[in-house]
Amino acid sequence: MSLHPSVSPRRSAIAGGLYGLLIGDAIGRCYEFKSAAELPPPEAIAMRPPCGYPATYPFVPAGTWTDDGAQALALLDSLLESGRLDLDDFGARLLAWCDEGVYTPDGQVFDIGIQTARAFSRMRAGIPAARAGDAHERANGNGALMRVLPLALWHRSDDAELVRLAIEQGRLTTATPAAA
Repeated sequence: MSLHPSVSPRRSAIAGGLYGLLIGDAIGRCYEFKSAAELPPPEAIAMRPPCGYPATYPFVPAGTWTDDGAQALALLDSLLESGRLDLDDFGARLLAWCDEGVYTPDGQVFDIGIQTARAFSRMRAGIPAARAGDAHERANGNGALMRVLPLALWHRSDDAELVRLAIEQGRLTTATPAAA
């Protein structure tokens, strides 16, 4: 049951999933790239890290999601506007995020993974989005996994088709089988 009569259950699920992703991403931003031993105790993990904790990206305001959240928003926007997974449209939206700060809370981009930056350079050079991801065996970024939730929430066909589309959207930034 949706919260408002005019909001469909599917739309509520998509919104709820994205809110959860963005909030979790914003909380986790402070703790990115730390080992388990470096993390504060679970009860101390919050949007603002404990006093004295060496937060990742300390210059970024609390509540700001990372590249993962921004890319998920770009994917959802593309799916909703195109009505399908359109890699060129999605790629253009990712470039708008990178170059213009679209899909960020404040217009500021503060983190782009190595594989993603390389793929963006290829797209800017005219390589189609579907072939922009690096296929080298050591090009194993996880951005495709971190942004895929909107596809799972939007998709209405069988699981095999969802898996195929999830792999396809990942090709924009990482085309190795291990990253799929």
